[in-house]
Amino acid sequence: MEEFFDARLLDEVREKSRPDFSRITAELYPYQQEGIEFALYRKGAIIADEMGLGKTLQAISAAVLKKDLFGFERTLIVCPASLKDQWQREIERFCQEKAVVIQGNAEERAALYRDSDAYFLICNYEATLRDLPLLQALAPDFIILDEAQRIKNYETQTATVIKQIPRKHALVITGTPIENRLVDLYSIVDFLDPKLLSPLWEFSYRHCCFDARQKNKITGYYNLQSLKERMQPILIRREKKDVIRQLPHISHLDIPVDLHPRQADYHASYSNGVARILRKKFMTPFDLQKLLLLLAKMRMVCDSTFLVDPEQETHYSPKLDQLRHILLDQLDLKHTPRKIIIFSEWVRMNHLIGRLLRENNIGYVELNGKVPVPKRSALIREFEDNPDCQVFLSTEAGGTGLNLQVADTVINFELPWNPAKKNQRIGRIDRLGQQSGHLTVINLITRNSIESRIAEGLLLKQDLFEGVLSPGSTLDAVDFSDRGRSQFLEQLEATIDQFGHPELMDTEAPVIQDVEAEISNPLEEPAEELTTEVLNQTAAGPVTEGPTMPPSRPIPAAAPEQLTQVMNQGMAFLSGLMQMATGQTLQAEEGAIQVNPETGEVTMKFKLPGFG
Repeated sequence: MEEFFDARLLDEVREKSRPDFSRITAELYPYQQEGIEFALYRKGAIIADEMGLGKTLQAISAAVLKKDLFGFERTLIVCPASLKDQWQREIERFCQEKAVVIQGNAEERAALYRDSDAYFLICNYEATLRDLPLLQALAPDFIILDEAQRIKNYETQTATVIKQIPRKHALVITGTPIENRLVDLYSIVDFLDPKLLSPLWEFSYRHCCFDARQKNKITGYYNLQSLKERMQPILIRREKKDVIRQLPHISHLDIPVDLHPRQADYHASYSNGVARILRKKFMTPFDLQKLLLLLAKMRMVCDSTFLVDPEQETHYSPKLDQLRHILLDQLDLKHTPRKIIIFSEWVRMNHLIGRLLRENNIGYVELNGKVPVPKRSALIREFEDNPDCQVFLSTEAGGTGLNLQVADTVINFELPWNPAKKNQRIGRIDRLGQQSGHLTVINLITRNSIESRIAEGLLLKQDLFEGVLSPGSTLDAVDFSDRGRSQFLEQLEATIDQFGHPELMDTEAPVIQDVEAEISNPLEEPAEELTTEVLNQTAAGPVTEGPTMPPSRPIPAAAPEQLTQVMNQGMAFLSGLMQMATGQTLQAEEGAIQVNPETGEVTMKFKLPGFG
């Protein structure tokens, strides 16, 4: 009876009022307004739009308008932990309501639930297991579940706890309400409307085919059109092809990813090394090389510890886990005929991505700097013509000079320093002859790292980067104190302070010593496949490899000619230091240092200032 009157009330509100979209500080497309209204006048709804169509904006808008129409006082958002801060930013961006992230110890979380005056409270799924009594006391008016696949298994504790939180209305947003089994949908619907598909035995009887010989083994499904009709009152789904005329030409999605603790340790150590260099008044060419390599290492470790571990004993990569989720769940690559380009600057990272693709039977081709130019056209034809080849995996070698209009999505596994390079990547698909009306660019960005600062504005012009940090510079020293630090180095210095461990600033960590070894012995690593135990690679695939960061190795004995050259460079450097300190120079002619190749004797000739 109560449900009947609730439905009547919602119908009356729908007839007498129109949503005030001016409360939303964003331009809403017609299909988004439709989705908002769909959720606004229902106690329970699922927005199952394809990735990139703005499900988050629709959910925020529905919550704000429900506050106006129904007098709601509190909305609870439950999402993966990695998305909490992103939800807060999106709320602050799209409306005037306050949003608070639930975090801290038990007492701090209890205080936030109890005392916060924010309309939006944001917590993660794991927190609901700890805070169920607090959530039951809170009794939010409206619950939004993001990535609701977390409750797809109705037998899990998470699903059980979520369904015990009292609420008046609820909204589920997910691009994949069904991942592998039809029963996934049953659990999600059970949260919204326990009576719509229940009981479970009836749902199974009406839609599942069971193996006659093996108990509970499902061999197929039937009556799916009947199920689709039953779902129509609570589910709305739009794909890009359905709303293509309403969309901007290119959509950009930034996906935040957290560092693994091991990654964070490496990142902080490299950051401390950068900070020590930046504190120097004078920088030698060696310092500049070391600075450049440390910055590269900070970026590499954001992808995987495998890229920087000298012993290649670890492989921690939350980014790779996120990529798997995007490809298999959000883009549903195994069931949709999409074409995707994935860019990573690091050849080893592309090997890891390739391994992921092979493990999931996703066809791909791989391009890097060692693929001869004449052979690249064959890779492109394979990608364009073979429907089973869905991914074009490329280093920066594919960023220019290639036309790949058949693709509709670019995934940047990491952002390049130079924004022009990012635009070049997008330009591979955004050109005349593009076969898709809408393009999607997905950027994986590691939180609390140098990557997040690149995304926020630490963007370099290529000439500035090369001019300041080029390892090929012939200068013996750079005096930043006299002419002022460049804008980049000032930004970099402010950035690095956020990432290092101050207590380790005065110690030389082993990873920094490894970096120095790489500079001292800059030999190119031979082409190799990933054969370490940590990768456990057994599948066959593209084996071409380009230049990679060399591992540390013993420094070989230098030839006399090399030693002579290095020592003469050192003499020139000392002469420059003396000139800056005293205004006078050491009077050393070219070839002031000689090494006898037979005896090993070193002869050094120069005149001190003040002598004739």
